[in-house]
Amino acid sequence: MRSRATVTISRLLLGIGLLAGLSGAAAPPPAKQNNADIFAGFVQDDGYKAYLLQAYNGTEPAPLKAKCPALKIIGLAPPEVIKPPSFVKTGDAFRIAGGAWVARGLLNRCGTEVIRRLVVEGVPQTGGLHAITLIPGQFPGNLPLEKTATHIVLPPSMAAARCADFKKLYVLDTRLTSPANPKGWTETWTMQACGRMVTADVTYVADRTGMKVTAKNVKLH
Repeated sequence: MRSRATVTISRLLLGIGLLAGLSGAAAPPPAKQNNADIFAGFVQDDGYKAYLLQAYNGTEPAPLKAKCPALKIIGLAPPEVIKPPSFVKTGDAFRIAGGAWVARGLLNRCGTEVIRRLVVEGVPQTGGLHAITLIPGQFPGNLPLEKTATHIVLPPSMAAARCADFKKLYVLDTRLTSPANPKGWTETWTMQACGRMVTADVTYVADRTGMKVTAKNVKLH
């Protein structure tokens, strides 16, 4: 049986799945282009950017969305490929047939610049896209490290807020308090648990097994 912490991590990582309103089709490329070349054009397409805007807004944490209903994209970082995307030719166009990547965006949140991250997956059955929300803010780690960090940070934050309902837990922001590098870094997480604000200082230190994560100064505000 899964623990409550595991259920929470599943919710954070799976988030609100959004099937693409985008067709998933790329403009016809020259015949000799490979999947990487097609993908490079695909992520520059206006339809793809419109899909990301929909997905960023659709997965915004409820407490943040209540205060600012609409995010606007300022800029997008190059995609961080998890599984190389593939395409198949349909008529005169190429449709996405698989792959996954992290789409990190800089957005305007009612006058404040914020960072949002999504895992975007190609759906071979439909030729569309599916978005998976990740924790908001400046978190610089990869997906396994995010999962580890949420396991460590969320339970004491829930305890500090005396909140037993994981459906009422939201990570609102992660902010670097020291530069991120391979040896480690520090962050501050801001959360809302059962309507109460909680912060935690999170430390990452590289060791022989990877990255050791510690949460301290967990405070109710």
